[in-house]
Amino acid sequence: MSAFDDCLKTAVEADELTRADADRLRQEYERFRAAHANTDPSFAAEQAKRDLYESLSADAAQRRRQAKLALKNIQQLDADIRSWRTASGRSDIGTAALLKLEHFGEAPFSSVAGRQRAIVGMAHAKMETMLHHFRRSALLGDKKRWNAADLDNVLREAFGVDTGDAAAKAMAGAWKETHEWLRQRFNAAGGAIGELVNWGMPQHHDARALRNAGLSTWKEAIRPMLDLSRMRHPLTGKAIDEKEIGAILDEIWHSVATDGWSRHEPLRQAFGRGSLANQRAEHRFLVFKDPESWLQYQRDFGGGGDIFSSMMGHVNMMAKDIAAMEVLGPNPSGTIEWLKQAIEKSAQEKAARSGGKAGAKALDKARTAQKRIDDVWASIRGELETPVSSRWAAGFAAARSLVTASVLGSAAISSLSDAGTSMVARRFAGLPAQNALHEIVRGFGSYTRREAVAAGLILDSARHSFHAQARYVGTLSGPEWASYLSDRVLTYSGLTPWTQAAKHAFGLAFMTEAANHAGKALKDMPDALQATFRRHGIGDRQWDLMRRANMHDGRLLRPAEIAERIDPKLAERYLEMIQAETDFAVPDSSHRSRTLALGSAKPGTISGEALRSFFQFKSFGAVFVLLHGMRMANMVAARQYAAGASYAGALLLSTTLFGAVSLQLKSIAAGRDPRDATDPAFWGAAMLQGGGLGIYGDFLFANVNRYGGGFGQTLGGPLVQRASDFWNLTAGNAIQLASGEKTNFGKELVKFARGNIPGGNIWYLRLAWERVFLDQVQYLADPQANRAFKRQQKFFAREFGQEYFWAPGTTRPQRAPSTGAMFGP
Repeated sequence: MSAFDDCLKTAVEADELTRADADRLRQEYERFRAAHANTDPSFAAEQAKRDLYESLSADAAQRRRQAKLALKNIQQLDADIRSWRTASGRSDIGTAALLKLEHFGEAPFSSVAGRQRAIVGMAHAKMETMLHHFRRSALLGDKKRWNAADLDNVLREAFGVDTGDAAAKAMAGAWKETHEWLRQRFNAAGGAIGELVNWGMPQHHDARALRNAGLSTWKEAIRPMLDLSRMRHPLTGKAIDEKEIGAILDEIWHSVATDGWSRHEPLRQAFGRGSLANQRAEHRFLVFKDPESWLQYQRDFGGGGDIFSSMMGHVNMMAKDIAAMEVLGPNPSGTIEWLKQAIEKSAQEKAARSGGKAGAKALDKARTAQKRIDDVWASIRGELETPVSSRWAAGFAAARSLVTASVLGSAAISSLSDAGTSMVARRFAGLPAQNALHEIVRGFGSYTRREAVAAGLILDSARHSFHAQARYVGTLSGPEWASYLSDRVLTYSGLTPWTQAAKHAFGLAFMTEAANHAGKALKDMPDALQATFRRHGIGDRQWDLMRRANMHDGRLLRPAEIAERIDPKLAERYLEMIQAETDFAVPDSSHRSRTLALGSAKPGTISGEALRSFFQFKSFGAVFVLLHGMRMANMVAARQYAAGASYAGALLLSTTLFGAVSLQLKSIAAGRDPRDATDPAFWGAAMLQGGGLGIYGDFLFANVNRYGGGFGQTLGGPLVQRASDFWNLTAGNAIQLASGEKTNFGKELVKFARGNIPGGNIWYLRLAWERVFLDQVQYLADPQANRAFKRQQKFFAREFGQEYFWAPGTTRPQRAPSTGAMFGP
């Protein structure tokens, strides 16, 4: 036994060191000694001790730095949650802690979700030229990018290979600037990612691919691809020796293949990956010797060789981690526990003082807040989308994606109500509202989109390059083919481009209005605009700094110029404010709304899949109510009754008017005359349509919805309705046949096809598709087809007073739509 082993044994026996730590130190020592195996044994032992000392010293220094950062964050958090007040002026640290994770202007401090979006926006601004150059094809989406062949040259330039392609060199330079900016932000927040020149691209490890290959095969494959001369220890910066690489690769394989469990023993506490600050360094530790090696590894062991997605995925992951560390400290999960305990302590003290029902209420409220914090934090980290049973989760996700592709082809018409919510949100924020619709339409243009991204407004198609984010639906997960199909239908229908244009239009309008008032002090601004800045924690001093920045093109106050000349943190607070206010103009999914519906239910479980199916297409209505309902509730709590009534009235009027337009356009797209606008039931349906709950408007005075299902099926979700239709088509007809009853297979087959063919109800194709093809197929398959078509006409005439200008069963329109029908019989 060596002297070093004796020291470790003595330390363990004296309880100065745990056996696990002793084993780890012994392994490190042996690894360092192996690196000097070609020298004298005594020299190798002494050098190994020095190397181990340097490593431990660097690690201790990093831990001290992280501890200081953690203490600073805890102090700031404590001050923020204890100083925050509700709209009625009460202290509520449970709600304040939740707002630290995500808020929409209810607090003057940054949130994790808000900071994350701001970082992504700033990164997209740095890479705007590249994002435009490699934009998605309008026809094929991510399957075909414009100028995709140039990605290989960008990859080579990122690895330092001179391709002679000036454009590729410039785009690779933008990528290098962006990932270096992210690296420095990560390290400043407590991380330790070493700097490398011509690092190239981040590598992704597919745990299943590593397990399938096995350790020895994986090591044999990756070793020739690595440039050992450029690999460095992240803390000490010392070079990695040839004799060390084998043991290091062993550790990496076991860590990836076991999802980190190879480094941990079972304990009586939940297992997590630990401090975020200690992660991400592996993306720079393994250095590939050339772009071809990197690409080959990604294809074999990284889940594919998509260069663009690798870059965008790295930006998204780094932004998520940086935001969490900057707001919550180097170990955010530990801070979450601190927040929950702070809430519990406050509640217990209140319960002890108050007793009785008041005390019980305080404890219930605290535990509700703790549960909400756990759920929202899990959503932010992506843990709520980690399936329990991947097979079941993939199957249900595919089914929901197919339903989306089959049903939401006309959702773009519903999204016209964005013009109404945009007008209300603009007025509340202090922006001109009269040009909202015109600016949204202008946002479809390439120039406006590029201007918006360069200004720091997120390009959704780049942010969601791994998992598509679909409005009205949420994340399109599951098998790639199914989510791709849904994404294409939502794009072809115009919903995705419209949503992006509306977000960009609002953001640019905000920056324009800020520039228009740059010559004024904050207190001299119009009341609404001034209140917006103050609500988001930007006061007189901050505004006086911001308005010193140069105006882009003489008309926009952009975060980029504020960051460059004034203060990067202030620039991001400004961008957080703009993005939060945009959510009111164009309601989209959020962590808080998603977890209100799903709680902590994961995919691949009975409850998780049932809830996801139940809430499909209801997410938009939920976030609409959460955002605007919360804003009105705060006005009432602050006793601003007139302002609350005015806001509610403006929101109701604008969304109802645009909802009415949507309903009429949908009727025409279905081959019917517009509905009678003098009928009170029409305006009830228009009100729900404008609030994102249009399908429920069908039940105001009718007992079936527009897709043929009853209220129970609609409430249960579209997947329940499809399952019922499929049962009737298959087992139902088989039972009828076995019982000697008359089957309706032909009729039900066509009915099933109408609601389940992806893209079949894209608004500008739907009518011709149904009349010219499906109706004619129904004539062949259903002897009662003509009677069914007449019943359909009678139903809409009786329930909604509508006649068909292109009647079911006919192959051409009988006349033009009658606009006079809108004004009554």
